[in-house]
Amino acid sequence: MIIRQAHPGEKRGRYLSYEEKVASAQEYQQLEGITWPVLVDDYEGTVHRAYTQEMADPSVLIDAEGRVAFYNMWTHAPSLKRAFDELLSQGGVGAPVAGGIDRVPHMFASFVDGIRGPQRGGKRAVREYDTAGFGAATLSLAGNKAKPVLGPLALRAEPLPAAAKIGLGLLALSFLAVATRRSSDRRR
Repeated sequence: MIIRQAHPGEKRGRYLSYEEKVASAQEYQQLEGITWPVLVDDYEGTVHRAYTQEMADPSVLIDAEGRVAFYNMWTHAPSLKRAFDELLSQGGVGAPVAGGIDRVPHMFASFVDGIRGPQRGGKRAVREYDTAGFGAATLSLAGNKAKPVLGPLALRAEPLPAAAKIGLGLLALSFLAVATRRSSDRRR
């Protein structure tokens, strides 16, 4: 669902009309190779506010009876798959599933594959992403270069075992510390 321009910059500013949002959604669909329908919220973001508790990059799983079964911040594929599997095992009904909501900002996938959005906005969007995210753009650029190695872990659909999550968490903290230090050194 396209809600608002996530990373406005000099190349792409904030949306000024609903038609602009629709055109942007069509372009996004083409650039990302998305073969399923993409929903575009109205200009005011009515659906986003009503169903997603205004979470960033949300996914909402609706059961067969029309009830919200699961909310997922940042569209984390393994969490969403777990919720899908649980809902399907219940015949498509029985909200909530998988705890009902996942507010964890799953950063690993974003750091491996998340730089393209800010880059589409332009240099200002990347700079703001880096500043607001404590070196997130720097880390995302490095992660994207390591995508051939990190991609199978970061962009998977299946959940990881607990031990792997702990190891990846420690690795991510190490990368974040290095990226933050480099970002701060560049600003001096």
